[in-house]
Amino acid sequence: MGKTLLVIITDRLSHIIGKGELIDRYYNPGGVFSDVHILMTNDDSPDHQFLQRTVGDAKLTLHNLPSGMGLLAKTLWRPFLLRSWANQAIALAEEIKPEMVRCYGNFINGYVGARIKEELGIPLFVSLHTQPDQTRATPEVDFKTKIFYAFSKSIEKYTLKRADKVSCVYGSILDYAQRNGASEPFVAYNVINPGNLVRKEEYCASGPLKIIYVGRVIPAKNPENIIRALQDLDAELTVVGSGSKEQELAELASELKVAGQVHFIPAMPNDKLCRTMHEYDMFAGHSQYSEIPKTVLEASLCGLPILFNSRTGTPVPEFENNIAKMVEDSPAGYRSGIEFFLSEARRQEFGKNASRYADAHWEPAHAEKIFADIHRELTGK
Repeated sequence: MGKTLLVIITDRLSHIIGKGELIDRYYNPGGVFSDVHILMTNDDSPDHQFLQRTVGDAKLTLHNLPSGMGLLAKTLWRPFLLRSWANQAIALAEEIKPEMVRCYGNFINGYVGARIKEELGIPLFVSLHTQPDQTRATPEVDFKTKIFYAFSKSIEKYTLKRADKVSCVYGSILDYAQRNGASEPFVAYNVINPGNLVRKEEYCASGPLKIIYVGRVIPAKNPENIIRALQDLDAELTVVGSGSKEQELAELASELKVAGQVHFIPAMPNDKLCRTMHEYDMFAGHSQYSEIPKTVLEASLCGLPILFNSRTGTPVPEFENNIAKMVEDSPAGYRSGIEFFLSEARRQEFGKNASRYADAHWEPAHAEKIFADIHRELTGK
């Protein structure tokens, strides 16, 4: 007899499809469940066919539990005021009878999962993908994100105190989970695109040094200083990502007369990114968040040498393990880092260090097995 899983998310899956960021079995690691229901706390209507790969061979069913500004205005996301809204999800769970509820994040979706656990006793597994307290404290975060995290604070603890298992996809999230009531939280890294990663074998460079930046181009993840560092260097930068800083960065490149050295790609399917990342000479990233970016996990698994900024405040734990060349978050800092990697020997040293650490901590098959084993444990199968 098959097993049923209820996944509850806040993401608009149509946006993830549009960005080409779907991962095989992401919502059904190890193919443990034969029937997967995804409940979105929005009114999104994603293409069912594109999403099938995220649950493997399981039957996929999509549901909506719209929230939006109307619900926020009426409830301010206070737990006791959200009860009647969450009752719809409890009724759905009673109907489909899942063996487990999985929440990606502990925001309004986590509250729904916690209410199902309270009312029906179904095991709840919550994975944390951001460190909300650090996000709230980061001045570069945009206004919309600040509002979201300000109101979500009242329901974060509610979820974590009721979850049977809480995993953190990065080490920097552990302290937040512990402070907010999670019982024995642990680190389990995101599953990076299995089947499409290609390991870098050669570290020689012909022509200009080819640098890749992958990530949103927003205030807290702004590659401006990387672009400024390119002046008078024999290097080219490819920026893969979109966001509020796109136009500003294009104008900056033109103003600095490095437009010919900077190539902007608003979006690239993750499959293609993972297949082609090894063709670059190095990865350069920037973030003021406390989490190690998923793109760094991808770059390390591909064996790319990594250049990254030291952030203000608590260091990113994974960067304490010599997997990246850390520099001051300034044009001079990034320039020194790029010059450091003009050496083939250094590129090879850092690329191989990164891949060895990645293989030991977030190799895709190992990472997927961790989640699959948790699902089996909680369902008693």
